[in-house]
Amino acid sequence: MKELREHNDYVMLTKWYLRRYEQLKYTAESMRRQAEEIREELAMEDAAAPIAKYGGQVGGGSSELNAVESDVAHRIHKEEQADTYDIKAVRIENRISLVNHAYASLDDDAKTLVRGYYFEGKRWQDLAYDLHISEDWARKSGAKAVRKMAAIIFGQDVVPEQMSFVFTRM
Repeated sequence: MKELREHNDYVMLTKWYLRRYEQLKYTAESMRRQAEEIREELAMEDAAAPIAKYGGQVGGGSSELNAVESDVAHRIHKEEQADTYDIKAVRIENRISLVNHAYASLDDDAKTLVRGYYFEGKRWQDLAYDLHISEDWARKSGAKAVRKMAAIIFGQDVVPEQMSFVFTRM
């Protein structure tokens, strides 16, 4: 993933999480299932070691893996594959948890806007009508809610400081 540098990058990524929220949950679950399936296959595989026959030689004399070594290499590869699926699932689940936490911090109107627009696919116009506000205000409030969520998900440091200017007459 590219390095995020600007506040807008974090807001865009937050919107991406919101738009794909359900898909992310299913992806994490699929990865968990794949890891579990690999581990079940490994448990069912017969790990019996055949008797090595080297003829009259003390060692195998070959750079190729024998059957036992090949089986062990295969098992290690499969275990690493299962671990990779678990690690990816944990990363996705952590993001989902952060999105849930950020969403929970919103007030009821902001939750309605975020849920309606990102999860239910409603139009801003319809959400504005439901909340008895203007469409413009619904868009602005929705954007503010997403910025707040981005700050919670990625940390306060990603939010640009609000600069306040005081103009005085000289």
